[in-house]
Amino acid sequence: MIPNSVWRRTRGSLLAGCLSVMACLLAACGHPPAPQAPAEPAIVASTPAPADSAAVPADHTTTPRYAIAIDFPTLPPGADVLMQALHDHATAAKREFMQALPDPQKFPEFASRQLQLLIEYRVTAGSPAFISVRGTGMMDTGGAHPLPLDASFVLDRQARRVLELGDLFVDPDAARDLLATYARSALERKLLAQAPGQNEATPEARREWLDNMRGMIADGTQPEAKNFAEFQVDAGGLLLVFPPYQVAPYVYGAQTVEVPLEVFAAALKPQYRAAFGSPR
Repeated sequence: MIPNSVWRRTRGSLLAGCLSVMACLLAACGHPPAPQAPAEPAIVASTPAPADSAAVPADHTTTPRYAIAIDFPTLPPGADVLMQALHDHATAAKREFMQALPDPQKFPEFASRQLQLLIEYRVTAGSPAFISVRGTGMMDTGGAHPLPLDASFVLDRQARRVLELGDLFVDPDAARDLLATYARSALERKLLAQAPGQNEATPEARREWLDNMRGMIADGTQPEAKNFAEFQVDAGGLLLVFPPYQVAPYVYGAQTVEVPLEVFAAALKPQYRAAFGSPR
């Protein structure tokens, strides 16, 4: 789960225009805040989850000015805590969206443009011990391009609580060091392989491309809690999720790294070793 923020998204938006191949690494700049003068009242109340977590309500609203489409997954009985977390998260996203809508009286260029908030929460993995849900979508409030949205939730089914990554480990700081090292190596292999070729850029441009990509990967995988806020428990291992902008420019989208159990098994708390299929 993502503490203390609605969505994990890094600063910036793409520079417009047709630049060199190298520029896609340099094209993250600040997204201009939209004026905060919504005609409709902001949504402030938390939307309660249904008593039966198997029920799957959708939250769809359409007006000439905006459209909201939020879809929730089917969850098994006993996952009410997780469903409530999804509804709380969606309510916060709606509040942020409504507050960011530009006032069409002050900005007439938006008078005939329907802005959008789209979120889909889906179950990505399940086991007797865990349920993992990922929420993805976008928020269009009139900027240069929509803001990508990404959030992750992992339910400890026995304790009936939504976990943060550090909850799994005896020493969260040491575990993040392990995961950061593994993730950085995996991301460098994947992303540096996409460097422009000799026919696409000069040697100087290629070097700058590589330096900038390495810099983004290094910054985005520093072993800090905020950089490892998004994760899923997947097939006995961990799936680390890095939202757009965190380790690569916007055009590369979200990045994921699968971490096999053997990388972190020794760092798990005893009660989670069996849940991951590791000997106690």
